[in-house]
Amino acid sequence: MLAQLRSSWKLLAAAAGIFGSLIFSPAASAAPIGNASFGIGGAFTVSPGTHLGTTNSIFISNGGQVIVTAPDTMDLAGLVHLNDTGTLKDLPNLHAFTAIGNYLTLSNGVSLDLNTLTIWSQSGPAPGYVNLSGDVTIRAPGFDPTVGKFTFTGTTSDNTTFTLAVTTSTVPEPLSLTLLGLGLIGMFVGMRRRRNFAQLSA
Repeated sequence: MLAQLRSSWKLLAAAAGIFGSLIFSPAASAAPIGNASFGIGGAFTVSPGTHLGTTNSIFISNGGQVIVTAPDTMDLAGLVHLNDTGTLKDLPNLHAFTAIGNYLTLSNGVSLDLNTLTIWSQSGPAPGYVNLSGDVTIRAPGFDPTVGKFTFTGTTSDNTTFTLAVTTSTVPEPLSLTLLGLGLIGMFVGMRRRRNFAQLSA
């Protein structure tokens, strides 16, 4: 009986050791972006016969060419610099938006998928403006894909101003690991009870 109890407790300790190693061992993947904020500038046009107050489309001028007007000073400071260039895709249908992969691609390897789009305000004809925002996935070398926010402000007086901001919070992985650990512990406690019951029955 004592030997069986010792064996059960050894199994329980082994389970706890596995659980602890899962929690405290470093992740194999890269870390998500903690904080980042940078600005993009470029020119645009709207649908023929419309103005910013009525347009349903935003077309980026110069073949989609854009430039970094405000460099990142946080997690992406080593990647996103002033005057870096890139391309931005058109928004062909503001009111019936579908997700756009690689919506923004910069020469430094940073890219942005636009997942959702919200029209906050439109006014026109001139001076006119349009304010948009959306949920994005930002991808950067050395980082995991990270969820963030995108805002777009366009005017008829100074072409367009884009601001991109990423705010993230780490997914609480310890919660799922805790459930796994509790499951392991419960399994070994159950094994111990079954062995004790079997011995008493014998």
